[in-house]
Amino acid sequence: MKLRKLFVSILCILMVFCFTGCSSEAKKSMDTAVQSANALLDKNQKAYDMSTKSTLKKDVKDSEKANSDADYKKSTKKIKSDIKAYKNSIKQLKQVTKPSQDFLLERAKTVDTITDVEAATEETDINNMMNKAGGYYAYIAMKSSLVTDSYYADQSPVEAGTDGGAVIEAFKTVKAAKARNEYLAAFDTAGMFNSGSHKVVGTLVIRTSSSLTASQQKQLEQAIIDKLVELK
Repeated sequence: MKLRKLFVSILCILMVFCFTGCSSEAKKSMDTAVQSANALLDKNQKAYDMSTKSTLKKDVKDSEKANSDADYKKSTKKIKSDIKAYKNSIKQLKQVTKPSQDFLLERAKTVDTITDVEAATEETDINNMMNKAGGYYAYIAMKSSLVTDSYYADQSPVEAGTDGGAVIEAFKTVKAAKARNEYLAAFDTAGMFNSGSHKVVGTLVIRTSSSLTASQQKQLEQAIIDKLVELK
């Protein structure tokens, strides 16, 4: 009888030890993930999608409520996923912040409906803004099959400009890109002088032809942005 009680006691001790040990390992993993997350958050880096940072902050805070092995593991999984998403978004923002002309050309060529791509030079820049104060350092013109006007058929991408499909204007700062965007906005209701759709992405201004429908403009604009932020 005494032997049986001793066996039961030892068994209980082993079970408690096992449970506590497992929980400690799970909590240790969660704590490590939290430390990594806080180290990343302390850098206070901007991201293409800032909601990835907010989500990481929230899940780190929520991890304080974890009090079981299952909770620890769940929080660890969430935080690790959040860290990856935030880091990727940081990389995406860097890709659209003062990128090289070669990068823009490479990505523009992969956009669906784009049939021809060309970079303007100071001599061919139709806006005469290339490399000037407040101006862009790169101008990537793209002809799109969505534009069916035969007037642009024999024109080069730069000659057709935004009217031929779309363009990417690359600036050195966000401030300069926003200033350009505000200037273009002044022509949004200018009828035949309408400059088409325009959107700031990083230090870039993405423009699409005014001859496209609103849905086509959004479609082409998003297709361009998707290629620019695509991680390879």
